[in-house]
Amino acid sequence: MRTILTATVFAVLFARAGTAAEPSTSTPCVGLGDIRLPDVEITTVESAESPVEHCKLTGTIGREIGFSVWLPAEWNGAFIMGGGGGFVGNIQNQALGLSVLQRGYATAGTDTGHRNQGIDGSWALNNLERLVNYGHLAVHRVTEVAKHIVESHYAASPERSYFAGCSNGGRQALMSAQRYPEDFDVVLAGAPAHDFAGVAAAFLDVTRHMYPSMDDLAAPILSAEDRQTLANAVLARCDAQDGLEDGILNDPRDCDFDPGSLDLAPEKIAAIRAVYEGPVAPDGRIHVGWPFGGEDETGGWGGWLAGSGQQTPNFPPSLAFGFGVEVMRHMAEHDPGWRYEGFDFSGFRHRFRTTAAALSAIDPNLDAFRKNGGKLLIYHGWSDAALSALASIEYVDAVYARDESAHDDVRLFLMPGVLHCAGGPGPWMVDLIEAAEQWDETGTAPDTLVAGFAQGGGARPLCAYPRRAVHIGGDDRDPASFECR
Repeated sequence: MRTILTATVFAVLFARAGTAAEPSTSTPCVGLGDIRLPDVEITTVESAESPVEHCKLTGTIGREIGFSVWLPAEWNGAFIMGGGGGFVGNIQNQALGLSVLQRGYATAGTDTGHRNQGIDGSWALNNLERLVNYGHLAVHRVTEVAKHIVESHYAASPERSYFAGCSNGGRQALMSAQRYPEDFDVVLAGAPAHDFAGVAAAFLDVTRHMYPSMDDLAAPILSAEDRQTLANAVLARCDAQDGLEDGILNDPRDCDFDPGSLDLAPEKIAAIRAVYEGPVAPDGRIHVGWPFGGEDETGGWGGWLAGSGQQTPNFPPSLAFGFGVEVMRHMAEHDPGWRYEGFDFSGFRHRFRTTAAALSAIDPNLDAFRKNGGKLLIYHGWSDAALSALASIEYVDAVYARDESAHDDVRLFLMPGVLHCAGGPGPWMVDLIEAAEQWDETGTAPDTLVAGFAQGGGARPLCAYPRRAVHIGGDDRDPASFECR
């Protein structure tokens, strides 16, 4: 779904000085406008000096897949495709926020084949071509075209190719590994929205508890004061379980808090349980719930699950409302007037099957990707209120269950106290690009990553799932005070 990170936050998150050794130098823009490719129209070519000297080429593939390619004057010989958040709808490149131009990467982004603003899914109404482009095809086609442009410009093919994206960009990452196993050598998938059907069901189930009537969106059932009461109670019960009272749940699965212990109205307790338990239909569970954490955060439950009510016309009262309703109206039911009151979740995955075929990336079979040498690194914040970290665990468990040797090529890192893609009280400032490069160059999968705190300084280790960082004594902002177990 939508990533809330800005380019500035990404730059802080992944910043690293310098570029790869022995860069290839090229004069930006010379001859780029003359490139001719089948089904590709180049519309603009421009040069720029910031953040480094580079050329930017923009064009269209097919009828409406918009794309841009950024080509640094000093090229490191590699290519990275950047993901896009939400419903995309404009040319996005999340990799730019990882300082990839400064590092010397050629990079590309796409609008995934349509134009829209904000949380608006009307572009997909009765348009399977756009759904397929958004779901997976646009990223693949842009990747192929961008690599050809890189080769034409530098007179050399990229030696290595990466993908980096979070949220919907994380879904694109998993989709690339599953459907197009030869496109990338290393794939970085942050907080992936890979199970579109499950996410839509979870959003709708929470939303209809927070806003029982679509005609009354002024305020959610659960107020900001209620969420603060809940957050305080969760921490009082579970914060010290990991040996540290620091406002961070090291592993929320250890927490045994019962929402029924709160002195709140029954409908408020029901709304809280809807978040933690996830949507269930008479024919079985549809999707995981959310773990404890982020209840009082504006970038957590405050923006995503409860919201603050509809403050302005045409703006959703919560992000869960916006994405959940738009997906159902314009991608699943193809009925702009669809409403969730009285909606029956029975057979939900069956009725969502056509949409899921285009948008979901839940296949645990990564054989072709791994056979081609591909490496997959997934990261997810435990306090992510947009997309549950339990869903990433569920996917990785399925990959490992299918083939135990996948541990060599697929790694998941869970980030305590971290919100959607970044932010929150936990440690989230980690250089994942460097981790990808080292994994790619050495062939050794990372067992730990060191993540810094945005406030207060210091850092902690992140451990490759299923291990977790355990405090063994000392400064809780010193990675040496923890070990992975």
